[in-house]
Amino acid sequence: MNKHLNIIAIISLTIYLVICFSVLVKLNWTEAFDLSLIHFIQGFVTAERAEIIVLLTDIGGSFAIILFSILTVSLLFLFKMYTAALWFSSTLVIGPGFLVSLMKRLVDRERPDFLRLAFESSESFPSGHSTASTVFFGLLGILLIYFVTHTWQKYLIGVITIGVILFVMTSRIFLGVHFPTDVLAGLTFGIFIITLSLSLYFKYSPKLINYLAQHSIEDKSPSRN
Repeated sequence: MNKHLNIIAIISLTIYLVICFSVLVKLNWTEAFDLSLIHFIQGFVTAERAEIIVLLTDIGGSFAIILFSILTVSLLFLFKMYTAALWFSSTLVIGPGFLVSLMKRLVDRERPDFLRLAFESSESFPSGHSTASTVFFGLLGILLIYFVTHTWQKYLIGVITIGVILFVMTSRIFLGVHFPTDVLAGLTFGIFIITLSLSLYFKYSPKLINYLAQHSIEDKSPSRN
């Protein structure tokens, strides 16, 4: 399992770094890719669709992700999954919280100046909404898949998870607040964060669960042991 996770982590990080480098040095392919996809997606813009998407896109925003995270972590604590709660919360704080903010400042890319249907003041690269939704809904989907028993339920959760992430990514381009390379970078960076976090969880969670057990604290977190 860890070997496969490490391979995915390396691939996703490599793609992210290639996009990041291309944006920094302004390679021609980034502009061609961004403009073609922006024109295609914004070709579907109508006043009615814009009103709906402005509301729905914030399921990947800071307030919604924080609220959903608090609810998820609270439920994990309620069901005595202390290690999983620590893993879930720390991944979100370090990944979408700290690392994305750091990358935004380092790359310092201005937002698109095309058809703008929403206001955002922070830097454009990588997309915070795309990264946060990838990490949060990705982790949540993984947890839910662990707890359901039927194969069709696992596939359904996977499809819904991917659908939500892709919707948030597309909505950021639709609203004119991100370049396509921003959201693609957010997706790949989010996948890297998830796979690295899972690899660390599988490695260290049994030790923490055993440590708590030695102190008479039952931890029902998922574990490979």
